[in-house]
Amino acid sequence: MKYYIALFFVCMFGLFFGQTAEEYLDLGLTKSAEGNHKSAINEYNKALKINPNFTEAFVNRGISKSKLGDYRGAISDYSKALTINPKSSETLNRIGEAKNMLGEYKEAIKDFNKAIKINKKLAIAYFNRGFSNLSVGFYKWAIEDFTKALSINNSMPEAYFERGNAYSGLGKYSDAITDFDKALSLKSDFSKAYVSRGLAKIKTGDKENGCSDFAKADELGDKSVQPIMKLHCTKPE
Repeated sequence: MKYYIALFFVCMFGLFFGQTAEEYLDLGLTKSAEGNHKSAINEYNKALKINPNFTEAFVNRGISKSKLGDYRGAISDYSKALTINPKSSETLNRIGEAKNMLGEYKEAIKDFNKAIKINKKLAIAYFNRGFSNLSVGFYKWAIEDFTKALSINNSMPEAYFERGNAYSGLGKYSDAITDFDKALSLKSDFSKAYVSRGLAKIKTGDKENGCSDFAKADELGDKSVQPIMKLHCTKPE
């Protein structure tokens, strides 16, 4: 009898007081995992209405906004989370990532610097700063960052790939090919790595194997390689 009385009060509590902020967060995370980011944002909104200082809700709402291409909105949410927890290297890294997506690479570098100052073992922050440096043509600094990221986590195919692109930017095609090889050993369907390795091989005079790499990228569904194949691999009539 006592069990049913307790159950009654639990049900009545849920009826009158609704779900908690944590429960709305969990609903948002579930919807986000399903790829339904608009619905996820609605759940995070409910969580924040109950608890306006819910850091996890701000961060995850920012992630969903970023997935939808709303990088300004994402930065706003990450910044709100940062006012609550200013020592979060992960949140600083996410702000930098969103700025990278907006092409604001030099501003992003400042955020990655702050993240790394807090956590010198945050491999993703070194990787992202490397990408920023690569994007503005600072190839040597980019290589240093990718190398640091790989010293912390050597199973990042994207870090080998981007370091290879930085080596290519410096004209060090043999080093670039070595990195593209490593990226592909970790991720065999990495079509962009086939394209970049093909271009590096073309630069070293290895047209046959370069075109073979382009063909592999095309086989993987990367249609962006087709104009490159036409330029470098089409036999003259």
